[in-house]
Amino acid sequence: MIPVIVILAAAAVFMAVVLTAANKIFDVAVNAGKTKEKVLKTNANKNADGTPKERSEKERANEWLRAQEPAVCRMRSCDGLVLAAHTLPAAQPSHLWAFCIHGFSGSGLGLGLAAKHWHEQGWNVFLPDLRGSGDSEGSYYGMGWLDRLDIIRWIKEVILKEDPEAQVVLHGVSMGAAAVMMTTGESLPENVRAAVEDCGYTGVWEEFTLQLKKVFGLPQFPIMHIANVMAKRRAGYSFQEASAVCQVKKSKTPTLFIHGDKDTFVPFFMLDQVYSAAACEKEKLVVHGAQHGEAAQLAPQRYWDTVHAFVGKYLD
Repeated sequence: MIPVIVILAAAAVFMAVVLTAANKIFDVAVNAGKTKEKVLKTNANKNADGTPKERSEKERANEWLRAQEPAVCRMRSCDGLVLAAHTLPAAQPSHLWAFCIHGFSGSGLGLGLAAKHWHEQGWNVFLPDLRGSGDSEGSYYGMGWLDRLDIIRWIKEVILKEDPEAQVVLHGVSMGAAAVMMTTGESLPENVRAAVEDCGYTGVWEEFTLQLKKVFGLPQFPIMHIANVMAKRRAGYSFQEASAVCQVKKSKTPTLFIHGDKDTFVPFFMLDQVYSAAACEKEKLVVHGAQHGEAAQLAPQRYWDTVHAFVGKYLD
């Protein structure tokens, strides 16, 4: 018979390992001060031979964006963080505003491709740094959930201080797309005319569970459950409540859903889940062969023609 002390010791070791793993997952997932290298490297888009894809087009667009020296504006979030955003006014006066929302471990100035396109089409471009990112304060990422409230405050700031007649389109990629979907589930000013979500996940719990297995080879239970408790206590939200699916069920904002069918970071099957759940007017664009966040680069003409045809239906 195994002595009780041995059982207790084994249980203690097990719990120590689980707690360490849960803390690691929490840090990698939402702690803004911790490196995301393993997650990003594991999920990096690759060529057929397994080598990383070049990002020269993105880099050139980002260099273009920085060269425009977009103005910086700041505001305070409902929980006291100082958040930053960059604005790029249209070349000619316009009431059209594209809110471009960046992805995981990124910043507004990393959305040069989208910013350049909208700007060339005569739009004002607004590029918020989500909490914990870029020039915004915050120890933890909101993963779209806390950010939805920040985005609404930014929209109201633009309407109040810049342009009461603003016609706003929300355009997010990856985590930014999830943030856009989560935002549309809230009560929004009528100035928000449409949304474009590009490869957003169904929910934080589902995405982190997939990454837990893919990156670290670990099971959901009990690690995700403990990490979820940590998120509630430290970051102020639950992974389980941060659901894009639940939010789009309440959405009244016309939304275009875009995804590449070769996406494995935010798996392609998530597209049908959010699209089917959406209660708003909606359309769907699948870009064949596109990996994560790659749709606009792989099929730019089709991508932007579809975006403008959809968005144009809701503008004055």
